[in-house]
Amino acid sequence: MLVARYVVSSTILQSTLAEFSDVLLRHAAQYLTDEGTIRLLFWASGVSQERFEDALEDDSTAAEFRRLDETDDRSFYRVDLTEEGHRQSTFPMWSADGVVLLDAQGTNDGWRVRMQFPDRSTLVEYRRRYVDNGGTFTLLSLYRSEDRDNGLEATLSSTQHEALLTAYDSGYFEVPRRITQTELGNRLGISSQSVSERLRRAVSALIESMFPRDRT
Repeated sequence: MLVARYVVSSTILQSTLAEFSDVLLRHAAQYLTDEGTIRLLFWASGVSQERFEDALEDDSTAAEFRRLDETDDRSFYRVDLTEEGHRQSTFPMWSADGVVLLDAQGTNDGWRVRMQFPDRSTLVEYRRRYVDNGGTFTLLSLYRSEDRDNGLEATLSSTQHEALLTAYDSGYFEVPRRITQTELGNRLGISSQSVSERLRRAVSALIESMFPRDRT
């Protein structure tokens, strides 16, 4: 199996995302309803509920939506796609093609996706579908999942992995930084202090796995 990380510009909720520079959608689940409608579940942060829902009302890919839950800094939504959104989505083909979505985040720059593919030809086909629909596809990384099973990722907890990946994707490690520690905490749903602690522990775990020391 291959695991690919890539960024796509897709029309799905893209008009909503384009309105807010700090918005972050974190994919939770999606499925087909009994009527055959694609239903998305995600957390939204970085924007007020009122402004976000106003944008959803005008989004040509969002039919019906409902806010299901909320915390101090993020809200949980259910969104049914319109026929246009259905045409743009690759979701109906996932089962037939043997692909598995591992993670997806929507921002003003597009959707950052981590997905497992059975082989390279399937990945190439998915890229072609995005491009044929008028979108863009930028591959960030590609590796065999079995190569990572006993590698660096195995040394990290799920929260550490999420923090490192989100920090990297958001430009936290760039010079100058594209996101502050507080902003990164908002995206992760944790405090600035927790961000610092989580990243330090993750980096420490990676260094320890790469350069183990004899402690005897």
